[in-house]
Amino acid sequence: MNSTRLGILIFTAATMAGPWYTVEEYSPVRNVISQLGAQNTPNSLIMVAGFLALGIGIVVDGVRRFSKPVIPFIAFGLFMGLAGLIAHKPISPAVAFSELIHQAHSILATLAGISITVGLLWQAVLVSTFRLRTVTITLAVLCFILPLCMLAFQDIQGLIQRIMYLLVFIWLWTYYPCMLRIKK
Repeated sequence: MNSTRLGILIFTAATMAGPWYTVEEYSPVRNVISQLGAQNTPNSLIMVAGFLALGIGIVVDGVRRFSKPVIPFIAFGLFMGLAGLIAHKPISPAVAFSELIHQAHSILATLAGISITVGLLWQAVLVSTFRLRTVTITLAVLCFILPLCMLAFQDIQGLIQRIMYLLVFIWLWTYYPCMLRIKK
């Protein structure tokens, strides 16, 4: 198993277990995944470990088989890992937190989104089949649209984010290892 797939498994396990180890008011439908690793939140290190495993896994695989088209994916892994370390604000407004750290988290999460979208578009140009090009472009478009939906529909932002991560993870699981074998 490659490092990216292991990272996806660890991240997914931490995310799925989240409602059982975090604050009672956490909802997978309403709350984003980053809130599982939020500042001053019980057991937040579990989700931080998930973010780090995912980020490190993607970076390790990208560096191991480096080529220019892998750069946005390496950046995505780096930004995801850092977004896990630099935590989101807590769910409860009564819990103390650093606004500066929260803003840095938001910037890193945005950079991760931009990186994966650029990486997908770059891959869409390079792939040789119409089907894979269509799948990859569609995912890139969704990586732009779904975060906007999260802002518009905050009551279900957690669900929207999980759908987006699921789609990205399926692509990474299926195509990232193949992409790393081809030097362009």
